[in-house]
Amino acid sequence: MSQPRLPWLIAALLVGSCAEFAHAETVPMSNAQVTLQAMQSCRQQTAALERLDCYDNLLAPVSPGGFEGALVKARYQGEAWTLATEQEKHRDGNTTSLLVVQTPGEHPTVVITTPAIGSVPPRPVLMFSCMDNITRMQVALMHSLDVHDIAVTLNADGRTFNSHWFVRENGVLLEASRGLSGIGEIKQLFSAKTLTLDTGVGSPAGKLTFDINGLEQAIVPLRDACHWAGDY
Repeated sequence: MSQPRLPWLIAALLVGSCAEFAHAETVPMSNAQVTLQAMQSCRQQTAALERLDCYDNLLAPVSPGGFEGALVKARYQGEAWTLATEQEKHRDGNTTSLLVVQTPGEHPTVVITTPAIGSVPPRPVLMFSCMDNITRMQVALMHSLDVHDIAVTLNADGRTFNSHWFVRENGVLLEASRGLSGIGEIKQLFSAKTLTLDTGVGSPAGKLTFDINGLEQAIVPLRDACHWAGDY
């Protein structure tokens, strides 16, 4: 008597299984899964500093709550920001000339820094560097910017050109493009004595001026370490 009801039971089980499968397909990933995917993406970065920056942006507090959270965010600095500001601590007196530090080895590094002129300490720092065989031009800020990228105007002794820079390390690091385009921007500064960087924002980071007198000569070890090709 109960045998004819078996096909109906099988059909009901199949419908239920399909419904559960469809529901499983629409369940969004958990926060942990999203974070894991993002960390796996960071691992794809070939340069050590880029991996650190990726992890920093991923794991740093994005929107901390309350006064305590604000202090945590204020204390957070990244690798490049720390490198620039720590090098400036070794500067003698109130000079603004380019400070060059070289580290020889299989993968040599060169770091060149100069503080902003006319700024109250702690002053923003302009940094040129060769690390991981990548040339970088960056500015360590003392006030954070709440954007991911920004249009900038560079004025080198009256010669003006526009560019688009990135904002990294929790908003306290400005960075020019890398590769040939970034090197091209640096070359445009060679004959200038001062560089004024204008971001157009209404903050202490809005317009910064740096002493870059002698950059073309000071950058020679950086050019060699990062294997610049062709004439410079």
